[in-house]
Amino acid sequence: MSEATKKLPERLGHYRIVEEVGVGGLGRVFRAIDERTGNTVAVKVLHDKYTHNRKFLGIFHRELLIMAGMHHKHIVGYLDSYFEPPNCYIVTEFVEGWSGHYFLKQVGRVPPLVALSIVIDMMKGIDHLHLHDTIHSDLSASNILIDRSGRVMVTDFGLSCQMDVEDYKNYMIGTPGYYSPEHISEAAICPQTDIYCAGLILYEMIAGRKAVPASTDRNKTLTAMKRISFDKLHISDKAMNSMVAKLLRQCLQFQASKRLQTAEHLMFGCYEILRRFHIRYARHAIKKFLIDKHVVKGPFSGNDQEIYHGAGE
Repeated sequence: MSEATKKLPERLGHYRIVEEVGVGGLGRVFRAIDERTGNTVAVKVLHDKYTHNRKFLGIFHRELLIMAGMHHKHIVGYLDSYFEPPNCYIVTEFVEGWSGHYFLKQVGRVPPLVALSIVIDMMKGIDHLHLHDTIHSDLSASNILIDRSGRVMVTDFGLSCQMDVEDYKNYMIGTPGYYSPEHISEAAICPQTDIYCAGLILYEMIAGRKAVPASTDRNKTLTAMKRISFDKLHISDKAMNSMVAKLLRQCLQFQASKRLQTAEHLMFGCYEILRRFHIRYARHAIKKFLIDKHVVKGPFSGNDQEIYHGAGE
């Protein structure tokens, strides 16, 4: 029986399992009720096939420790954990919303000013990681969450690594379609790896397609990285198109040393474009888009911003 079709556990410790909400490479994620408080939580459980594997137990334990040490409004909040193999799980806040991957499937292309607003929130979480000497290493649309208020959070730290300790050099890791050059070459993972992956997400949201097609073929992926086109972003405003294309080029440089060097630099680049087009509150832009797409109910007092400028066809 596959992991995806296994019977749900009834409970794990103090947590009553309600339903499965996701399956990843490392484990299954459940919505559960904390019977001590009545609160809804998310419980990530290590796949059974890994519960006696020292390598994957180590990866899961590292993720646990990283999450336990990170407290930021743009990082999914750690609540509890249990690590006594074969029983291993991590408990976090439950986010009422969508993964970036599901969000894009539901709404299609995202207006450029909304996409930039999403990246700002995402980079606030990544900046906090970097300030704590940690690289996410697997930033993808599936590993960001957007809640019903428009807040964006970073999640899934199974491949995160500590700077100067682990760098995954010479390992092919990450998610197809969201690889950086470092993921599939002999170069070490670095903070600018997360910048590259953020650029891929921004590109995908605006253009409606991936900058680098999803493939596990190393040579094809490397070639595609060197041929990324910035000519088909579908931004109708020429000035906006030029500014966004420039920002994306700064993120998607093949050599890490030539990219924007910090998450803060990327945030400032996004803010500069938003200010140029009179977006004062990034979170309000996201919330307005959610309301306009009928995925949350309005009205909303912050809806006076023109978020669709440059959205094109």
